[in-house]
Amino acid sequence: MSFKRSTELKTLNNYFGREDNQIVVLYGDRFSGKTQLLRDFLKGKEFFYYSARACSQEEQLKLWHDELRDSLSRNAEIKEGYQGIISAMMENPVEEGKRVIVVDEFQNIIKTGTGFMDVVVQGAHSKWGDRPVMFILCSSSVYWVENQMVDKLKELAFEISGLIRLNDLKFLDFTRHFKNYELQSSVEAYAVIGGSPLMWEFWDDTRPVSDNICNLILRSGAPLNEYGRHILPSELREPQVYNTILATLAQGKNKLNDIYKYTGFSRAKISVYIKNLIELEIVEKIDSVNTAGHENVQKGIYRITDPFTRFWYKYVFRYFSKLVFMSPDRFYTKYIAPTFKSYTAYCFTDVCAEYLDILNQMDKLGFRYTQRGVWVGKVGTIDTVAMDDDGRTLVALCNWENPTMNYADYEWLMFCVKQAKLNVNEIFLFSAGDFDLELKQEDMINEHLTLIDGSQL
Repeated sequence: MSFKRSTELKTLNNYFGREDNQIVVLYGDRFSGKTQLLRDFLKGKEFFYYSARACSQEEQLKLWHDELRDSLSRNAEIKEGYQGIISAMMENPVEEGKRVIVVDEFQNIIKTGTGFMDVVVQGAHSKWGDRPVMFILCSSSVYWVENQMVDKLKELAFEISGLIRLNDLKFLDFTRHFKNYELQSSVEAYAVIGGSPLMWEFWDDTRPVSDNICNLILRSGAPLNEYGRHILPSELREPQVYNTILATLAQGKNKLNDIYKYTGFSRAKISVYIKNLIELEIVEKIDSVNTAGHENVQKGIYRITDPFTRFWYKYVFRYFSKLVFMSPDRFYTKYIAPTFKSYTAYCFTDVCAEYLDILNQMDKLGFRYTQRGVWVGKVGTIDTVAMDDDGRTLVALCNWENPTMNYADYEWLMFCVKQAKLNVNEIFLFSAGDFDLELKQEDMINEHLTLIDGSQL
């Protein structure tokens, strides 16, 4: 069952419903569910679709010309160049209503050719035969759209009616989609495939998480096994360096100096390659929330952003050759199962932060915070620190691995709060399991403390 992006679908239909012509840029990574969204949107509409290849302009025009000829009436004439192609689609007879022209991976045209965007803009300003049109330019290169597209298009970028980015879906969406999973299985599965709708289509929530990992990722020729082998974008040079850095980060060596000691690469080289990975949104830098205790903060922490990428480099990339002669079940038992519970703890922390964001949006907290992050100390970490513009502060600690969160965990959180030099207004303790009696008693007398267990989540 595919996931429908109802919000983005509504946005596209709003653009389509306008009387004037539009140029909309729709973008998201290759597992964002962009194609399914287009299928849902284009139902019942007259449209032309072309997926641009990474090739020369001459070959691009030939491919598009040949594909378009099969879509038009037999006597239709297609003149040369992008002008001829766009004109042929615009002038194709239609009974009534707006038509849609979709150009997928349009960056492949912009990068190698000239004149395409001029023709699109001309088409948006014109009405061949008084027929309105909506251009949808799609891309799976998020970094190119957000960092290079405007420089490439120059003043033509101002002709774009709107940009729609397909972000990863939230854990709440995940739980609504996979209704057969309880909290533990949901967190474990989300820690593997994250918020990518296309990956969700492969996952079967009537089977255990371990079975899905074995069948979809570990088995040779399985869909997510093939994706794991080609995680890095093809345009990156020296993939061996990127693979080494990602494998190092996946093992928990997340500081520049740790990567330097482990890989032997120079610090300058590591910095350049991590910068590239950050721009591609494969890696992120974890900056601690700014507090008065800045001398106790650990700086320069990096982590892999995408859950599937993190899982692949943590387990599969590291022991890849073992899969040649070892069954997926045996591989899972030996290399994944022993550490999988602790590995998924990061995801539970993200889930708890999302829970707080929902409460914050609903004004269910003592104040409405405007910033949220993590405090990473030289000794200890505060999973969530959230503040409003007046300095009121909320902190949270999350327990995923232990069956019971105890009073000592609360004391440790307060030690970290002291290190961060925070004046705290609200304290949230999250536990996937239960809380000990002493914590429950503290909750009864401490108006600033809130306990959230797995059943509430």
